[in-house]
Amino acid sequence: MNGIGKHAAFYRAYLPHDRSLAPVAIALGVIVALWLSLYFISEEQNQQTADAGTRAAAVLVSRPVSH
Repeated sequence: MNGIGKHAAFYRAYLPHDRSLAPVAIALGVIVALWLSLYFISEEQNQQTADAGTRAAAVLVSRPVSH
Protein backbone atom coordinates (compact mmCIF):
# COMPACT_ATOMS: atom_id res chain seq x y z
CA MET A 1 0.00 0.00 0.00
CA ASN A 2 1.42 3.34 -0.96
CA GLY A 3 1.42 6.48 1.21
CA ILE A 4 -1.86 7.83 -0.13
CA GLY A 5 -3.60 4.52 0.48
CA LYS A 6 -2.43 4.44 4.09
CA HIS A 7 -3.74 7.97 4.66
CA ALA A 8 -7.05 7.16 2.97
CA ALA A 9 -7.52 4.12 5.19
CA PHE A 10 -6.80 6.23 8.27
CA TYR A 11 -9.27 8.99 7.37
CA ARG A 12 -11.98 6.55 6.24
CA ALA A 13 -12.74 5.91 9.91
CA TYR A 14 -13.81 9.55 10.32
CA LEU A 15 -16.36 9.49 7.48
CA PRO A 16 -20.00 9.37 8.59
CA HIS A 17 -21.92 6.25 7.68
CA ASP A 18 -25.26 6.52 5.93
CA ARG A 19 -26.95 4.37 8.55
CA SER A 20 -26.00 6.82 11.32
CA LEU A 21 -27.76 9.78 9.68
CA ALA A 22 -31.30 8.63 10.57
CA PRO A 23 -30.82 8.73 14.37
CA VAL A 24 -29.07 12.09 14.09
CA ALA A 25 -31.91 13.49 11.98
CA ILE A 26 -34.51 12.15 14.42
CA ALA A 27 -32.65 13.59 17.41
CA LEU A 28 -32.35 16.96 15.67
CA GLY A 29 -36.05 16.93 14.83
CA VAL A 30 -36.97 16.15 18.45
CA ILE A 31 -34.72 18.93 19.74
CA VAL A 32 -36.25 21.45 17.31
CA ALA A 33 -39.79 20.32 18.23
CA LEU A 34 -39.08 20.70 21.95
CA TRP A 35 -37.52 24.12 21.43
CA LEU A 36 -40.48 25.30 19.35
CA SER A 37 -43.01 24.07 21.91
CA LEU A 38 -41.18 25.84 24.73
CA TYR A 39 -40.90 28.97 22.61
CA PHE A 40 -44.62 29.05 21.80
CA ILE A 41 -45.57 28.36 25.43
CA SER A 42 -43.41 31.23 26.65
CA GLU A 43 -44.79 33.54 23.95
CA GLU A 44 -48.34 32.68 25.01
CA GLN A 45 -47.51 33.44 28.64
CA ASN A 46 -45.85 36.72 27.67
CA GLN A 47 -48.90 37.68 25.61
CA GLN A 48 -51.23 36.98 28.56
CA THR A 49 -49.02 39.06 30.86
CA ALA A 50 -48.93 41.91 28.34
CA ASP A 51 -52.72 41.77 27.95
CA ALA A 52 -53.15 41.99 31.74
CA GLY A 53 -50.77 44.95 31.87
CA THR A 54 -52.62 46.70 29.06
CA ARG A 55 -55.95 46.22 30.81
CA ALA A 56 -54.54 47.58 34.06
CA ALA A 57 -53.11 50.60 32.25
CA ALA A 58 -56.44 51.18 30.48
CA VAL A 59 -58.27 51.15 33.81
CA LEU A 60 -55.83 53.67 35.27
CA VAL A 61 -56.09 55.97 32.27
CA SER A 62 -59.89 55.82 31.99
CA ARG A 63 -60.62 56.64 35.64
CA PRO A 64 -62.20 59.99 36.18
CA VAL A 65 -59.95 62.44 37.90
CA SER A 66 -61.40 63.70 41.19
CA HIS A 67 -60.28 67.12 42.34
